[in-house]
Amino acid sequence: MPNSCAATHLDNIGGKDHSITREYRIFGPPGTGKTTNLARQVRRAVDKYGADSVLVTSFSRTAAAELTVYDLPISCNRIGTLHAHCFHALGAPEIAEANVTDWNRVHRDLHITPVIKQRRLEGEESIEEIGNDKNMLGERLLHQLNRYRGLMIDRNFWPADVRSFERLWSSYKREMGLLDFADLIDTCHHDVAVAPGRPGVIFADEAQDLNVMQLKLIRRWGEHANYFILAGDDDQTIYSFTGASPDAILDPQIPEDHTIILTQSERVPRAIHKLAESLICTVTRRQEKTYFPRPEDGAVHRVTNGSYKATEYFILSSAMKHLEQGKTIMFLASCSYMLDPLIQVLRKNSIPFHNPYRRANGFWNPLLAGKRGSSVRRILALLSRHPDYGEIHSSWTFGDLVLWAEWLKMPGVLRPAVLEHIQSRDHSRLIPIDQLGEFLEPGAFLSFRAAFERGGDALIDWWAARVRVEMHSRIQFVAELARREGPELLIKTPQVVIGTVHSVKGGQADVVYLFPDLSRSGDANYQRFGPSRDSVMRLFYVGITRARETLYICQRENAMAVSI
Repeated sequence: MPNSCAATHLDNIGGKDHSITREYRIFGPPGTGKTTNLARQVRRAVDKYGADSVLVTSFSRTAAAELTVYDLPISCNRIGTLHAHCFHALGAPEIAEANVTDWNRVHRDLHITPVIKQRRLEGEESIEEIGNDKNMLGERLLHQLNRYRGLMIDRNFWPADVRSFERLWSSYKREMGLLDFADLIDTCHHDVAVAPGRPGVIFADEAQDLNVMQLKLIRRWGEHANYFILAGDDDQTIYSFTGASPDAILDPQIPEDHTIILTQSERVPRAIHKLAESLICTVTRRQEKTYFPRPEDGAVHRVTNGSYKATEYFILSSAMKHLEQGKTIMFLASCSYMLDPLIQVLRKNSIPFHNPYRRANGFWNPLLAGKRGSSVRRILALLSRHPDYGEIHSSWTFGDLVLWAEWLKMPGVLRPAVLEHIQSRDHSRLIPIDQLGEFLEPGAFLSFRAAFERGGDALIDWWAARVRVEMHSRIQFVAELARREGPELLIKTPQVVIGTVHSVKGGQADVVYLFPDLSRSGDANYQRFGPSRDSVMRLFYVGITRARETLYICQRENAMAVSI
């Protein structure tokens, strides 16, 4: 479908015959502007029906947040995950996964990690990463239970251990008056016929990631709207472990003029597009698409020296060159544990990295300065009043002092009971350097003054040598970066992104390094034919298509890997 034809069909959404269905589908292959086009459709609907008549939902909070940057003309409570909409439609019930204290006390062998209320676990860690770890048995069984429920599989066909867990879990929820995340969808599916606010138009972004039960709910609500749109890409269905399936977005069949395919990628160049297409064409079922690459050659390279367990050589020989050219880089793996050796190398070589799509993962975001007590905030507070970096006067505020002094040893560095004193003071009040002698022990104050005179690096060294032992590992990487490049590097967005393919879906980088390795569970799926193998192919298709200019296929560590 030429781009002009796709644009014509987009303009006609909502105006077609609805005697068969009110459903429209927008398929957006990687880089084709699906979210941009969806935002335009939202504006069209608002113009016609009004801001209060539009509801926008998505699989993940990340996708919902991405839509908000388009400054859509609707209130923020009309945009959110499907779970969030259900949560509010049901009167904000208490969430079971956020209230597991009593469960964990009674069922010590089935421990469940509590989650923040209203926060949907979005697949950052897949079930295959949990594996058979006995310490994660409760997590694994809850994950499996949610998957079977999401697929709407008859309970009689669940494994015996899942059925046993479900009996205990359901009993706990009844006794405590709780609903779990799957209950939010299930209850709305049975009891809430009309979407919150009775919208005239419903939009579901990243629809390929919704499971069967979630899509049934969207479609039920859509029956009471003028029309509804499912926007996604079956080729990018990578949350199969939560119950997502391409069949859910491909079925039932709808009229041809209700389906729009975006065709032109603004991201993927020719060489990478060719590789991606050769991989995705091996899956057993998909929506056929005309999909054009960006009109640049791009490049695909195969790393011959270095697997995920041995990354230092190609980082220093290859990745550093791209960083020096100002390129952004992604390192991607199928499972998070495969990134551990890489993180060690990045830390060792003082290369800043992050994962902006999984900011809650501190291991992937050591430079995240958002939290008040983060290592970054503490070092910035220490250096902010030094002439090398910040104010020309040598005065901290009490707020600065609390941050950088809180982790210091006591006694020996801090005077007794000094923390309680400075925490109670006005945090905006300035403290001249001479007054710090009131809070530091005499010897520590003298060495502090000497370090201050020698420069910012010496001040960092003074602080790092005197923090409590248990904090050393937390500050080492951040302190070394500040020594080498100055504190401004700590607040600069890193050029390097690390993460699982699941975690960066929707993202892109100039250069991508992709590890082809699989876990045992992933390899078992890969060795099968049909949907199990297809799920692996789709995962690596998504990984490949994050690259805007250059793709590196890294060396496999062992036989458990995808052939790309």
